[in-house]
Amino acid sequence: MNQLNLSICIVTYESLDLVKTFHRELNESLNAFFDYEILYFDNSQSDLVFDFLSNNSNEHQKLYRDKRNMGFSYANNQLILKSRYEKILLLNPDVFGLTAKKWVDIVDAYKAETAMFVRLLNPDYSFQNCIGEVTSWKRTITKNVDYSLINSEVRIGMGIMAFMLADKNTFSKVGILDCSYALYSEDMDWCYRANKLGISVIYNPKIELIHIGGGSAKSKWSERVTLRKKYLAERIFIRKHYSGVNRYSLLILNYMKILLKTVV
Repeated sequence: MNQLNLSICIVTYESLDLVKTFHRELNESLNAFFDYEILYFDNSQSDLVFDFLSNNSNEHQKLYRDKRNMGFSYANNQLILKSRYEKILLLNPDVFGLTAKKWVDIVDAYKAETAMFVRLLNPDYSFQNCIGEVTSWKRTITKNVDYSLINSEVRIGMGIMAFMLADKNTFSKVGILDCSYALYSEDMDWCYRANKLGISVIYNPKIELIHIGGGSAKSKWSERVTLRKKYLAERIFIRKHYSGVNRYSLLILNYMKILLKTVV
């Protein structure tokens, strides 16, 4: 039997129907394994998701909640700190396609003291552009890499934390997520810090999963409001990691994006 040695960390917020489907598929995919745990942290205001997970639990599952909804980063941090296995997977409850074979492929592909992202597809199986480089002038003025054409492992600047696999040593070096980011850009910040320390942030396109994307955000905000929140989170990143002319010019660009794409 293959060993996982894996803590799976999942943050939920409302979206009961989505969570039901996800929870069922996740548990079915793990039936062949024993050395894993599923840690849920529910940020929901209502009791629906928490009650469902409580009533459909097993010996591998742990469930936490905080109705204050302190944010995605805060919730994930609680789970990271409570994880007891060596490998830690941050997984969104809108990611599908996991099977027993896929789990074997995932743990076999992972290299110690790295962060691994996988190929995420839209529900129609088109490529989802969820990896690339962090906000910078270089990213702004250079042609973006078409990651849909890449078929082998490559180092990247960042990926979204719908799926990110790392280990305890990596988190001990990089640190946990920055709670300044309530929902967006926490992944960019964490990956930036990892790369600065020389830790490999890897994109593995050989492992494919379906990511619906924005499951809870779609039920709360319009597309324009969501985009504005992403740009405001990007502003936090710029102020934190850049200085001088670089900082101020990127802030001006950020203000322009908010004005042109979310206001006008």
